[in-house]
Amino acid sequence: MAVINENLIRSTFDAMVKYRPALAKYLIADDDEDEIVDHRILGDLIIKNLPWPIGVELRRLFSGSMRELDRMRLDQIFKTIERTMQFISFAMLSQAWHDISKGKLQPPDSLKGDFQNRFSVLSMGNYSWMIRGLGNAYESQNLEWFMVEMSECFDKKFYAALDFWVPERNEIGHYQINLTQEDIEKRCVEYEEKLMLILQSIAFISKYKLVSVREIRVNKPKNKEAVFHHVIDLLNSSDSDFKAQEIDDAGFSDSKSVLLMKSVKSFEEYLNLSPLIIDTSSEIIDTKEKFDIKKDIFLYTKLRGDHLMYVGTEVTEKCDLRSLSNYANLVEEIQALMKTIAG
Repeated sequence: MAVINENLIRSTFDAMVKYRPALAKYLIADDDEDEIVDHRILGDLIIKNLPWPIGVELRRLFSGSMRELDRMRLDQIFKTIERTMQFISFAMLSQAWHDISKGKLQPPDSLKGDFQNRFSVLSMGNYSWMIRGLGNAYESQNLEWFMVEMSECFDKKFYAALDFWVPERNEIGHYQINLTQEDIEKRCVEYEEKLMLILQSIAFISKYKLVSVREIRVNKPKNKEAVFHHVIDLLNSSDSDFKAQEIDDAGFSDSKSVLLMKSVKSFEEYLNLSPLIIDTSSEIIDTKEKFDIKKDIFLYTKLRGDHLMYVGTEVTEKCDLRSLSNYANLVEEIQALMKTIAG
């Protein structure tokens, strides 16, 4: 099992080095260690340099409790790839929403026709459908992604790798067929290789920083341009103890938002992932109605009427987030996103 983990970690890390050359120093082994690279360090760096919704699933997959080729490991492989697809599709949707609103992108009829039904209740199949549909739309209209590497890395081979998981998830992930121990062991090995290919394809995400905007204050001296003081939490970490950072910049972002940034030094270039991804850590639990709110990073999963449902990254139980102070805004924004893309 150790060898399989090492292959997954090393191949993913090597792909990340292409986009983050500074990480290459960790591939130089200490002479006292007989030139053996410590894959535990590389694994922790992968977790730390990927957005938390993906990193936390890899942390679970790399943990000591997942070292056996058993059903628990197989389920975690599914969970890791599903969360990766969810994050990628949300990044693409967030940009598409912005670009359609600005008249830059013309959504194809194939995407508009079934979008509302698919987006109302998300699944692995719907993530794959959205990634392929949006990828083809941007390519055909010769538009550039915020994460420019998508145009190069998201090719037919990548889409095929995503499509593979849909029927497998439906049957095995939802326990529609019984697997022998031999079947489970074989699939753990096979699926880890396919997960490895997808992680290599999305390794460019390590260039970007996922942040949560906790607070924005405006400083406007007389006869000078306004400066916006942002307090942000970095959501790329090897654990959930995220580090706060303060930035003074002439640019500004949206309050209580989760952003993907090209640089945490400036707000000139960022992609707002909210309301698809939200951070409840800054919510003040000041009423009994808020006692059910857990502080976590949450990802949208479905909309029923005006009831939004999210899944947590660390919180495993279902959470009712309707008492959030900005809940009405989240519902309005999700509905606006659906209307914009579905036409």
